[in-house]
Amino acid sequence: MKQDENEAWQKVIDEIKVNIPETAHSWLNNLEPALPLYDMPSNGIFLMKSNQGFGIQVLTQKYLAEIEEALERVTSLKRSVRIVLDENIKPQKKKQPKQSQQFSLVQEQIDNLKQMHSFCGLNLKYTFENFVNGENSNFAFNVAKMVAHAPGQKYNPLYIHGNVGLGKTHLMQAIGHEILKNFPSLKVKYAKAEELTNQITESAIVMSERNSKMKKLRDQYRNIDVLLLDDIQFAEGKQRTEEEIFNIFDVLFHAGKQIVFASDRPPSSLTCTPDRLKSRYEWGINIEIQVPDLKTRIQIIKNHAKRSEFEISDEVAEFLAKVYDKNIRELEGAYNKISAYASIQGVEADIELAKKILNINENAKKITVEDIIEKTAKFFGVKKEDLLSSAKAKEIANARKIAMFLSREITQLSLPEIGSAFGKNHTTVLYNCDKIKENLQTDKALEDKINELTNFIKN
Repeated sequence: MKQDENEAWQKVIDEIKVNIPETAHSWLNNLEPALPLYDMPSNGIFLMKSNQGFGIQVLTQKYLAEIEEALERVTSLKRSVRIVLDENIKPQKKKQPKQSQQFSLVQEQIDNLKQMHSFCGLNLKYTFENFVNGENSNFAFNVAKMVAHAPGQKYNPLYIHGNVGLGKTHLMQAIGHEILKNFPSLKVKYAKAEELTNQITESAIVMSERNSKMKKLRDQYRNIDVLLLDDIQFAEGKQRTEEEIFNIFDVLFHAGKQIVFASDRPPSSLTCTPDRLKSRYEWGINIEIQVPDLKTRIQIIKNHAKRSEFEISDEVAEFLAKVYDKNIRELEGAYNKISAYASIQGVEADIELAKKILNINENAKKITVEDIIEKTAKFFGVKKEDLLSSAKAKEIANARKIAMFLSREITQLSLPEIGSAFGKNHTTVLYNCDKIKENLQTDKALEDKINELTNFIKN
């Protein structure tokens, strides 16, 4: 690949790494596109190749959705991905850090790095130093720093909530990094509620091994000093998971260990969660992160650009910050698309390019996933709360699938972000979207109905 394409491809790989466990990162090192990045056909399959057969198997079976989303965020290429074996690929040499960077890494951070990774989940870019603090997050930021400097002693548990893409995960992981830096002997674990649910399900599959697997899982969560449990809303209504969270909480809390929860909703809105667990969420302090103001959003995108080593003008930064005013991940994803295109094509990243690449019509209303949910419920004559529930009645389930499909078609949200808005995981969203796509091939009535609903949403 050419130099500019190398940079764009590295951004794709970095994006993938944010959303998959670090244990799988090594399989990404020799992954590369089978054709030049922007020479792929405009529809059909995006072909990748690797020289690691087992790695291909793991990436294909477990992380294909994350790879497809990262590709779309960086390059605007929205298509299916396939990975094939190519034993002629030479293993990539690891990049050596610049000399100035080597000196800036103090020995304490180097010593802690292995410990951070061994407990998995902590992304090195999510630190307090990289968090752009504004009025929307100032209280949460200061409380998080207090927790990190005195874990288990104050504000326990800490419950951070707010809409998708506002920095909850960043702040939560920053607590983990700071604790590891200040207290190297403490054991920190970051996990998502969905991950815990999957582990519980897997532990219960084989009856003969059930007790030993479940014991090992419980030990993994109970023999730690700091638990950072993200996306708590995904556990709502899952009785077995919520029971385990309750028991883990009691063990850790009464042992003086620090617990941090994050969710897109406050505990009072988790209506399907048992009262005894909901009361545990509310024992310490609940803090909301709100939407950042324009000044903060501009600073966030400029900092992101600086870290990515492709800086943009103040005018473009302000333009993006005004367009993407409710979701920081969307804002950073928009920058990634523009910078990748500008790097490869060797053009200036100006406002006109941004409008073209991001398909922005300034006169059009910016539609959110909340708009889609509300109007879909109205269109089909179902209650909004039923649409967001697990109700399996045919008319409700069908409306939910269509709402998920249109959320992916109309908004620029990723599958996990759409899933979060519906209280589902990203695999459920992907399955429902694919099902609607499949039905559209043969069902003209469905196509007409979706077109009618789309016009209703946009007007």
